[in-house]
Amino acid sequence: MIAERGGARSAARAILAAGLGLAALAGCANSGDSSSPKIEPSSTPSTAKVTPPAQVPESQQRDRDGAAAFTEYWFATLSYAVQTGNVDQLQKASSDACSACRQAISVIQDNYNDGGSLQGGLYTIRDANTYEDFAKDVMSVAVSYDRSPRQGSSPLGVPRGRLDGKSFADCDVRVQWTTGGWKVRGIDSADQIV
Repeated sequence: MIAERGGARSAARAILAAGLGLAALAGCANSGDSSSPKIEPSSTPSTAKVTPPAQVPESQQRDRDGAAAFTEYWFATLSYAVQTGNVDQLQKASSDACSACRQAISVIQDNYNDGGSLQGGLYTIRDANTYEDFAKDVMSVAVSYDRSPRQGSSPLGVPRGRLDGKSFADCDVRVQWTTGGWKVRGIDSADQIV
């Protein structure tokens, strides 16, 4: 029984890794070359079980490396929420003061609360580097990421809302240390995050 569960977990991880790889390729396909084919999000939700992201121990350290690792974790919770509609981890990782976080949560909830869904919209972090440290309480992290194209569907499968994929997008993420660890306090970006 334990061996079966381990095999199922390995299969689920392989499916998730393949999906993330396709997400990265989808971002590259839309990099501005109009002659290359566009990869569209699937019109039907995946049947693969998506597992919640785990926070690595480094992301719980109160230092520059911990801030960068936590920021990567936050984007993993964002991808998970987009795929599943479950925003619990994303909310826990986000400060109430973060307007970009609230907007992301609202977009996800608006699409799932009536029985609809989102397809695509997965994030792949290329780089996350802490560049400002305010007494180990607030840190700024420069992030470069790819996002696969995202489309919403109504409960009846009617397309609604679309966000193009993005390659090499940049944003600055401010994280704040709290009694429970890091939380995203704000995101500055020229591009729409969700």
